[in-house]
Amino acid sequence: MYIARIQIQNYRCFRQSTVEFQPGLNVIIGENNAGKTTLLKALALVFDRRSQGRPTVHDFHCLLEPLDSPPRITISVTLRSSVTDTPADRALVASWLTSLDAQWEAQLTYTFFLPETDEAAFRSALNGTADRTTYFEIVDEFLPKYVTRVYGGNPDTVVTADSDTLSKFDCQFLNALRDVESEMFSGRNPLLRSMLEEVLDINKQDGEKRLLRSAFRERSKELRTELIRRLDTPRLFQLVSETGAGDGGTPTLDGGVQESDLIGALRLFIERESFAFPATHQGLGYNNLIYVSLLLSSMSFRASEKRRGQNAAVFPMLLVEEPEAHLHPALQYKLLAHIVSRVEKEPHLNRQVFVTTHSTHVTSAARLASIICLAVRESGEIEIAYPSRLFPDTPEGKKSRTYVERYLDATKSAMLFAKATLLVEGIAEQMLVPAFASRDGRSFDEHHVAVVRVDGVTFKHFLPLFGAGVATNLLEHALHRRVACLVDADPGRKERGVDNARWKSCFPFQLNGDSSSFDYRATSDVQQALIALIAGSSTIEVFSGEKTLEYDLALASGGNQLLVTDAVTHGDALKELCAAPNTLPKKLEKQFEADELASLDAIQNTEDRKKHRFAATYLRCTENAKGEHSFALEKIIRTPPENSSPLQCPPYVAKAIKWVTEATVQQASGPAKP
Repeated sequence: MYIARIQIQNYRCFRQSTVEFQPGLNVIIGENNAGKTTLLKALALVFDRRSQGRPTVHDFHCLLEPLDSPPRITISVTLRSSVTDTPADRALVASWLTSLDAQWEAQLTYTFFLPETDEAAFRSALNGTADRTTYFEIVDEFLPKYVTRVYGGNPDTVVTADSDTLSKFDCQFLNALRDVESEMFSGRNPLLRSMLEEVLDINKQDGEKRLLRSAFRERSKELRTELIRRLDTPRLFQLVSETGAGDGGTPTLDGGVQESDLIGALRLFIERESFAFPATHQGLGYNNLIYVSLLLSSMSFRASEKRRGQNAAVFPMLLVEEPEAHLHPALQYKLLAHIVSRVEKEPHLNRQVFVTTHSTHVTSAARLASIICLAVRESGEIEIAYPSRLFPDTPEGKKSRTYVERYLDATKSAMLFAKATLLVEGIAEQMLVPAFASRDGRSFDEHHVAVVRVDGVTFKHFLPLFGAGVATNLLEHALHRRVACLVDADPGRKERGVDNARWKSCFPFQLNGDSSSFDYRATSDVQQALIALIAGSSTIEVFSGEKTLEYDLALASGGNQLLVTDAVTHGDALKELCAAPNTLPKKLEKQFEADELASLDAIQNTEDRKKHRFAATYLRCTENAKGEHSFALEKIIRTPPENSSPLQCPPYVAKAIKWVTEATVQQASGPAKP
């Protein structure tokens, strides 16, 4: 059994939305104010009957319509059977069933409303006003009369769910502002103390436990007797008889030390090498890890029928806001990986875990199927996307899903959080394009653009996340945001009349130069396949220049010596070419084949010949040092030397930057026109 779906009406940012879950782990991501916390709190309103307070006037959806009746909050949760069900599962929800199919369903509905007996008074106070501020002032006035109900089964039958049955759901909520130190170590019932009591004699039989308790009491009597002997009670009580209090009896000391008393006196220490220190002196991050691990253990104990009998929880569930709080990235990954493992190994003891996060390290530890993306549309509605559903159940779809899951690491998973995404082939684009964007007033940080480096042939695996090549009925699950694919044109040619001839890279100025001997193509198969894949999409565009980024950068900037960094080969000769573009130095001439030089010389326009000569030479001199060269060039783009001509952004790169930094697209039914 698992929570398969939640429907939320008029609660905070949700006007009317449905979110679907999977068994085990559910990771909820999205921008700020997209409803992540609200989603957890909605679950808690249904299942956490111990600590949830009443909603306030600010918990109603602020844009609800019409304004002629008292508003209500309704949260419906659908429970669905699974292969791991136990007899206790169906018994728990027997009176809430709404579907008796092989995969049965049950429903719980939380509602916060004004009783019918008070509705007339509410409308009278409203007096036909259409002013939203006045409306909510009247709602606030009537709020003390609002009631809370949880109905089981079809809510139209208005059958209240039994509180004892609801208590079988063990809902633990860790909010983002949790004070783990005080919750673990202090308070009336700190978590550490309760867990120590749980593991006391955990593997002993009942008879053996009684013997151990009896032996403990006997030994504690010796301590009690010794302590009382050291106390000067006559002096303490000498005034009792003088004041007359002794007429009621003589004061004396007695009692014993129980195991729980001594457990309460224990303090947690952390051992490290040759010393130990109190856990209260440990960092917040490690205490967070200890707290979460203890909480998971406590859920397992409360679900143990052997220990709790009929009081055992049937459905333990954990709600965690931002588990990454105070944690090093590596520990973020490790924590979620542990939670995933725990849920899979003990499906009955940790039924479902719901996690909200802003951490790419957390999402990289989760499977794609567990990720739910929330975003705010321009209308204010909440958009809900399920990335794993965008890959069809075909060999190619499975291959793409497997690839994305494997390579959706902390860097690449940034695309799930961003408002727009730029997919690039190599490190040069990854470094230089954001520099050009920042210099030209379109900072990717300010526009929330993720730059994700993917191999040229793997663009196709990631694009279904954004609706490319996806069936129309699945588009609503896609991430509806702008995507730019920055692709090398990589023109090529192959010999004519030669069996099994292969395409080989060539320069743009060689295209159609010898049509009797070669077939030519201006763009690579990768680019052509991408264009076909995104056909019909208005949120994804493919951008390319004449060959590669380095080539097109050199074309745009001409013979600017700022392009020549210490990392390039033959740097002195390149600078010589910058100063005298009409002549190719002998050292650089050796970088080319004879037919390449002939094609260069065949360019009719003198200026074009200079530009392509420099671009081709520049490309050859940077091919073996792209990383180091890109790092140096990135700094030059952002902060060019004084009295120097700035480097020019290649036109296709400028178009891509503009595309991803324009207004984002928020549509429910699929990509929309920009």
